[in-house]
Amino acid sequence: MRHTVRDRKASTGSLHRDHGQYKKFKTSDDQTAVVQNFPAYSEVRRQLCRHRVHRCIPVPDPLSVPSELRVTLRGRSVVAEDPHYDERFLLHEGEGGRLLLFCADTEL
Repeated sequence: MRHTVRDRKASTGSLHRDHGQYKKFKTSDDQTAVVQNFPAYSEVRRQLCRHRVHRCIPVPDPLSVPSELRVTLRGRSVVAEDPHYDERFLLHEGEGGRLLLFCADTEL
């Protein structure tokens, strides 16, 4: 798959759409055919690690949650006038940081 994306200079999403992998499967044979086209984990492991390092916020100390992870993604991406601005995601931090409850207020 990686080579196909490089040759076509297309995104992996468009490749999935072209191969009909966003559609529901009617039979297990269809699903098996799609799974056979997916790359092995060993082939994409490095890309996944690079993506994770680039996209994820590091948590050096699990007992101290960074402020970026205390609000929802929606709360970080909207303007200050929006009602969901800085919407909390960390509902409770107890037991010296050993008990963490994550949930957005709108989801309760």
